[in-house]
Amino acid sequence: MQTVITACSIFFRSKAYRYVALLGAWQNFVVNQDKSVKVSERAVLLGDHTSVVKDGRKMPGVVSMHEESETQSKPSYFRGQCWGALGLLIGTLSACFCCPLQLQIHQGFTHLGLTGESGSQSHIKSTERMVAMAVDFAESHQCLCYLVLDAFFSAGSVFRARDYYSIEHKKPWVEILTKAKNNTVVYFPAPPKPAGRPGRQAFYGEKVHLQECFDYPDLFETVSCQVYGKTESIQVMSLTLLWRPIADYVLFVLAVTSKGPIILMSSDLELLAVNAIELYCARTRIEILFSVLKHVIGAFKFRFWTKNLPKHSRRPVSNRDLQAPQPHQIGTIQACWQAYETFVLCASIAVGLLQFIAISFQDTVWAEHRLYLRTQSRDLPSEKSVKQIIAQLFIMQFFRLGQNGIIQQIRFYMMTISDEIDDK
Repeated sequence: MQTVITACSIFFRSKAYRYVALLGAWQNFVVNQDKSVKVSERAVLLGDHTSVVKDGRKMPGVVSMHEESETQSKPSYFRGQCWGALGLLIGTLSACFCCPLQLQIHQGFTHLGLTGESGSQSHIKSTERMVAMAVDFAESHQCLCYLVLDAFFSAGSVFRARDYYSIEHKKPWVEILTKAKNNTVVYFPAPPKPAGRPGRQAFYGEKVHLQECFDYPDLFETVSCQVYGKTESIQVMSLTLLWRPIADYVLFVLAVTSKGPIILMSSDLELLAVNAIELYCARTRIEILFSVLKHVIGAFKFRFWTKNLPKHSRRPVSNRDLQAPQPHQIGTIQACWQAYETFVLCASIAVGLLQFIAISFQDTVWAEHRLYLRTQSRDLPSEKSVKQIIAQLFIMQFFRLGQNGIIQQIRFYMMTISDEIDDK
């Protein structure tokens, strides 16, 4: 096992790797498949952070993180890496995948010698990094997009970060759709100042607590909508009001569904309420993507480290105490950092290919499926099902190959592993 880990470390640290080229080639491939979900002529991007537990004392990007799970058995804080993920919604809105486009480490930049001064890369908030990833994708592929996020991203800095416009379309490259916080406060525009009254024209008028709007059900209209894959009648209300964090108008969509009341906010003032609800419900696909990456593919099971990084405590401590390396050590640490992202990128490509196979060869996949499946939740096969089928077919085809030295060595290795498993 140690030999395998060492070989993988050397492989992914290789200077022959061109991470940017591989990332660009993968994103071009995804776009060229023409499988993306479109709403109002915009592709749909999903963004979120995921935490990966890592206990290495010399692993770049490992910081102290707060446990958001409510499970009492888990500690309040742990050490790990924070990964920002950007995915493209492919398939149809009712049967779709979140295809991974890019995953980046979004914390721990002190390990790269970045100390957090204003204007430096480390000074950028992780929420803003997510928008920057979406804008880069939209600009590089000349594709207008929606970026769907959860309530953690409902901040003024997120909405301001998307202010990059397409000259051709005369629209922002990316429009933001997030869940609003329950205590969100908005304002009507101030009425015109009476003629002759001294002073300047007020900007904000009457204050509105959005949560209180649910006390007026007569103001809502009933519409039919897809809520987490099921069609149901919901009550919705759309409000275009001023939001103080950006000093501009934002579209707020209030809805009452079988899951309870919800408030969404969008930078696109023309977005239909039904579309907003359906897009946000599709955001759960990125949570499923994280599960597939972690438990099906093993995207975060790397064990690379570098002895050039100052040794950190195994116990969670304040991230302000992270030690920066010496200038001559930064190059080696950067190589290790990029090895992580390259490893995860390769795993993301594997997941994406499984998704495209499921969409393009749906009937063939189910016809080849021979494994036990307790419940078939939908017609579109999952990434795990496709992986199991391909693994079976690969082994069958492998043993049909001709006899040569390399094939014999691989077969011997496979049989050795099989015998070890049987012994256990």
